[in-house]
Amino acid sequence: MKKKGFTLIELLAVIVVLAIIALIATPIVMNVISNASKGAAERSADNYVKAVETLIATKRLDGEPVEDGTYTIGTDGNLSFGDVELNGTKPSGGTITIKDGQVVKENASIKVGDYTVTYDDGAAKADQIIVLCKAIAPIQQELYDATTKTMVPTTVGIQATSSAPYAAGAVYSCNLGDGDRTFYVLSSTKDTVSLLMEENMESPATWCATGDDNSCNGDGAIASLNSQTSGWSKLFSVNGKVSLPSYDDMYGVIGDDWTAINLTNVVANNGYWTSTLCDFEITEAWIVEKTDVTTTASVNAEFGIRPVITISTEYISL
Repeated sequence: MKKKGFTLIELLAVIVVLAIIALIATPIVMNVISNASKGAAERSADNYVKAVETLIATKRLDGEPVEDGTYTIGTDGNLSFGDVELNGTKPSGGTITIKDGQVVKENASIKVGDYTVTYDDGAAKADQIIVLCKAIAPIQQELYDATTKTMVPTTVGIQATSSAPYAAGAVYSCNLGDGDRTFYVLSSTKDTVSLLMEENMESPATWCATGDDNSCNGDGAIASLNSQTSGWSKLFSVNGKVSLPSYDDMYGVIGDDWTAINLTNVVANNGYWTSTLCDFEITEAWIVEKTDVTTTASVNAEFGIRPVITISTEYISL
């Protein structure tokens, strides 16, 4: 008895139908997931507001009334006047305004996960945050060993935590528009974080494009920096800034040995320019190299370009 199978046309028809179903179903599924995440963030914000008002009431009963004003939410979800007790996800940033013992919802901006929750007529509304940088574990990189004069694999950087997300040396993976790159925190303020890339850009440059002394203010290095980071569209879309590290950056970090990572034996990439000119020698500027954290080099020499990005804390996540 002859068995009948599927013809090639029938198989192609099935494949086409399945492809069409996938095209239709995928956006629906992704939308459901997105809505669920937004809803969870909104509920977490609502619960947080209630927990804050409970804390305020408790402080009042204890004879420690909370003053009206705007308060910054810590990375651990707590406030300057006390720890907020909350089961579930705590916010990791934002601000709330307190008046007469109540949270003024219309003035609240609460960061929950990858969402910022605000209020419209008392109803929570979550908007997804653009996350440029996410914390990663310390990684193995090559550090120069002055004793053996070789590059030695070493664990570099520290793990960012909720209590110290922007500690100097904390390691982040950032996608600025041209793929993932590794960065280390240099410094931070209340609202911004500055991070140093863990390797030089592809092309080295001279400090000066014009002239033979540092009165050029590093126009060659800056031009190369701007050219090689021009594809970082995500960074510039959120008004992030890119610059060369400064002399003070390099001496201000904790555990400054990691500032010299990824320096090869190739002369052109044997170090990288800072943004600081040498004030005692008009033909030299400060660099970082593998034998010393900072030294000076001729403005006509070629050294690497290693960017520092400065972004708002709202675009960086644990």
